[in-house]
Amino acid sequence: MKRLGEIVGVVLGGGKGTNMEPLTPHLEKPLIQLLGKPLIYYPVSNLVRLGLRRIYIISRNPQSIGSELGRYFEKVSLESIGQSGDDMNSALKMLKEVSGRGTTFISFGDVILPPEAYELALNSHLNSGKAVTILITPLPDLQGYFEAEVGNGVMINKVSTHKSGYAWAGVLIAEDEFLNSLYELDGDINGALRAFKGNVNVALWSGWFVDVSYPWDLLSAIKYLLSGLSEARVSKDADVSPRAVIEGPVIIDGGARVDHGAIIRGPVYVGKDVYVGNNAIIRNNTSLEEGSVVGADAEITESLIGRKATVGRGSFIGSSVIGDESTVEPGVVTLNVLPTGVEVSHLTPVIVRGKQIAKLGAIIGPRARIGANSVIYPGVIIEANRYVQPLSILK
Repeated sequence: MKRLGEIVGVVLGGGKGTNMEPLTPHLEKPLIQLLGKPLIYYPVSNLVRLGLRRIYIISRNPQSIGSELGRYFEKVSLESIGQSGDDMNSALKMLKEVSGRGTTFISFGDVILPPEAYELALNSHLNSGKAVTILITPLPDLQGYFEAEVGNGVMINKVSTHKSGYAWAGVLIAEDEFLNSLYELDGDINGALRAFKGNVNVALWSGWFVDVSYPWDLLSAIKYLLSGLSEARVSKDADVSPRAVIEGPVIIDGGARVDHGAIIRGPVYVGKDVYVGNNAIIRNNTSLEEGSVVGADAEITESLIGRKATVGRGSFIGSSVIGDESTVEPGVVTLNVLPTGVEVSHLTPVIVRGKQIAKLGAIIGPRARIGANSVIYPGVIIEANRYVQPLSILK
């Protein structure tokens, strides 16, 4: 049996992240903050929890990603390497360069899974004796995902139609001979799988799984990441008014201030140096990222409020993503209930990525400003740096 310290970890940081616009023009997708940590932190932390101590990050921006992750994993040998191209094949081909001439645990940097999924995949691989293990998960609708076709061998293909089946859950564990084949085939995973037919192991994961490809996937990720929280965790450096109400599982980080009469009903994350004003209500799987401000009497539910973003007095933000440093002026309302069976024309994937989404508010890019008393209809995307006049109605 291999020792875990001998297994090399690799996290693929992903391409340009164009599907994540308008959030990504100023920020690499792996560095989008979620519960106070960059997106790519979560797969790396799962590898560290397995006991791996040598981990490589393959990404388009190795310096910024490497320095950000170094804040969290000081005792781990973490090396960030520039990706030679923007497609998955180029990243897979590079695996040979960083493998440890043994077992390599590869995960996608934009797929979030609980640690138990990683444990299941690794145990399945080590017990199988096969050259490669692929983690799969059942989904009722595969459109937009990579399907793992399991039958006479295993094939991985992007799905563009509605169908049920098994999705590749973003985890691949391989021995050196399989990585050699990937390198020789220029990262063609299906070519390598065909070459190793009969020597491929499949591990089935039936728990939660989030492939963060679109901004609204961040809302699902918040929900699942907070699902394991069972109690309130309030930093000793936070300033919480004795007249505020904290209910259920809530995280409040250092430097946060929660003013008189505010209600925070978990699961909720309140980040470092966040301000929550008088009588504001924060509830239901909401994440307030570092330095964000929520004005008095505002209500926020099932939303992500980016770093240094401001939500003005008396606003309602539901099922929305507010980009970093954006300003939502007082009295703004996001409508978030999608009509049953109706697709939003510019957000078709809302309907097809696994299930129909009943609620979706606004997706507001970084440094945008929404004028006071505006109304934003479900599914509206607002570009980065845009200014919306007060009293606007956005459809």
